[in-house]
Amino acid sequence: MTRLLAKYCLHDLTRDEATTCEAMLSCDERCQILAMPTHHISDYHDMMGFRFKCEPFLLGSQLPLVRTMFHGHTVVECQASEAQILSLMSDLHSAKSKMREFLIKLDQTCVPATLDCIPENASSLTQGGALSAQGLLSVDSRLWTPEVPDRIGLYHAYVRGFNRDARSHRLFISCSGGMSRASDAFCNLVIDAGRHWTAEDVCESEEAWWLRKGCQRSRCRLIKMLADEFDIRLNHIQDIQAYKSAPMAIPTTDTVEHDISKIQVRSTPKIAVHNACCDTTKNMNGMACAMHPSEGVWLFKGAPRGNCFGSMFGDYSTCGAFPTSCPKISRPQSVWVQDSDAVVRLKSKGAREPYMCFDESYFKMLENMQWNRDNGFVELIPIVVGLQ
Repeated sequence: MTRLLAKYCLHDLTRDEATTCEAMLSCDERCQILAMPTHHISDYHDMMGFRFKCEPFLLGSQLPLVRTMFHGHTVVECQASEAQILSLMSDLHSAKSKMREFLIKLDQTCVPATLDCIPENASSLTQGGALSAQGLLSVDSRLWTPEVPDRIGLYHAYVRGFNRDARSHRLFISCSGGMSRASDAFCNLVIDAGRHWTAEDVCESEEAWWLRKGCQRSRCRLIKMLADEFDIRLNHIQDIQAYKSAPMAIPTTDTVEHDISKIQVRSTPKIAVHNACCDTTKNMNGMACAMHPSEGVWLFKGAPRGNCFGSMFGDYSTCGAFPTSCPKISRPQSVWVQDSDAVVRLKSKGAREPYMCFDESYFKMLENMQWNRDNGFVELIPIVVGLQ
């Protein structure tokens, strides 16, 4: 068995990346790493862009987790007329002012979630000695409100419809990020208790279940809050798992960028850690790939099965993974990008930086990774985007 699969890489692994992979594979001879075309070393000196596959009994402390576990991208299609979309696009100054006010208010009023917010379930012993469950709830035990996300914004797309291939204007809201403080605490927990947990224990723990769901809920609540700020209609429900019920958007597409899950490889259970990539066998409505903030978000379509952006595809024996972001790297295939007028930053400062170019060679590599190019993709062009 090839333990380091680099056949989908567009450029060779650097010395730091090769050393990191060697260290990850040294924990067990049955571990395997699948490198993505977008593999790189981040600004925090972490290797990103790979899938790590291991046996369920591997120690939890040996899993290559990051401090942004279960962060991802959520995209919601709005119910907006063409006139409303064009109005938003024509008044950029007003849109940027509303976005800045939204970010400032969010930063000043947020109550970050921690692992203490996990639901508390009560149980007791009956007279016969049996365990009786009482008050088994999935409601948060404490109040929290969404943090400022990595990015959130309004996007325009010109989508091909089913009426003689006519195209129509569509409005989307996309949010990237998650529960930063809770994700950091989860990583610390695994580091501290990982010597007593197996990889399967970490994957199926209550903390992982709640945090994965909580990050999605946070993104959906932020999208509904932004829609209300701009008087935009979208499908929404009440977050019944919240300590204090709050409205949240119904996601059109949700892509988890950093995940841990149990998979079946030839009927054998494995634990997979996806880093800056997603599991194509589980995505139910396309895959969101975050580009530079000025370039927006690309929705790669899956197999057409009655939904908007296609369903799951691929298998674990060949690939079964897909990149979820455009990395910032200095390579021959890179292009230098700078913030456009649509970008609003709360605290950070924009700079001209090199980002990977999704050129013809990249798309051919995606085809080798089992993506059907005929399914296509949708470019969500930013109208206004807010960043930390």
